[in-house]
Amino acid sequence: MILPQLTDIFLPAIMAIFLAYIAYQQMRTNKNKLKLDQYNKRFEVYMNALKFYQELSLHSEVSKNTRIQFIKSKEASMFLFSKDPSIYKFLDEMHSESFKITEFKKHRKEHLCNTGQFMNSYDKAQETRQWLSEQIPLLRTKMQTFLNL
Repeated sequence: MILPQLTDIFLPAIMAIFLAYIAYQQMRTNKNKLKLDQYNKRFEVYMNALKFYQELSLHSEVSKNTRIQFIKSKEASMFLFSKDPSIYKFLDEMHSESFKITEFKKHRKEHLCNTGQFMNSYDKAQETRQWLSEQIPLLRTKMQTFLNL
């Protein structure tokens, strides 16, 4: 008679503890998945910025796909790196400054007729390239704290 009463008390308690443990494990799993998803999105921003920089520096023009992906990443960075708005500001400035390089590459033949205009455009493009090459390592440093799991 005492045995049925004990099972009536302990069985629900044991089940409740077991279910609480499962819920806790699911919470930890979901938290880790969220961290991994944020990491992947932040790393994608970084990789898109590097790809944009490389195409800007090494190729005759930036592909349409690379530019679109960079702009998407730039806009997403406002939310992904909300604790450090300087990352978004840098990517936005990088985008704005990139036009100095792309415009020079696009119109370089037209500017050959006017040496002054060619040199001015060339100097702006070179200054931008130099600025970007100095800023990319700083971007890596700023993003490093966000990319550590």
